[in-house]
Amino acid sequence: MDEAVAGLALRRGTTIKGLARFLDGGGVIGNDDGQVRKGIEGSYTAHGSTVTFFSDDRGKQPVNVLPYVAGAISYAPMNGLQTISGPFTGCTMAVYNHSGEARVCHVDTAEPSTGEAPSKERWTSMKRSENLEIADELATKGMIGEFLDRNEPDPSWASLSVLCVATPVVGISSHYVVKKDGDYLVVG
Repeated sequence: MDEAVAGLALRRGTTIKGLARFLDGGGVIGNDDGQVRKGIEGSYTAHGSTVTFFSDDRGKQPVNVLPYVAGAISYAPMNGLQTISGPFTGCTMAVYNHSGEARVCHVDTAEPSTGEAPSKERWTSMKRSENLEIADELATKGMIGEFLDRNEPDPSWASLSVLCVATPVVGISSHYVVKKDGDYLVVG
């Protein structure tokens, strides 16, 4: 199937090169309004069971990459493109319209020592806003545990996490991955 029609197809056994260096650089935010525009306009090329990401247009297909930012809601305009984000170990991804702009976000839901995660509370408040309409939302809390419950234990899954892909019109898909030698491997 043509890459342009199929979009970013991640199946068990797919190796994802170059993505981790973009996702690992999100940073930490605190004491601000909790939203930070962090999208990276890049591209990817798929060949066989390998997908390689680039921070420029060297790949065949344009894509947005949205890093996780500790303590914040990282977001990017979709601009009609797929957006990949991660790693997810309990956070939320959403596709939404904010004052006429289609966006995708990665909501940090890490809980502090007491109370609820500030970003999670902020996201809940934002969803009640008249200027925000949710198209799709995926909370990944519990997904890793469910995956482990359904599969035989594998020592290579010590770095198990979830990558999510938001596709305009279609919505959000999730993929279980492990990080090995700086690359991701799709395991489910």
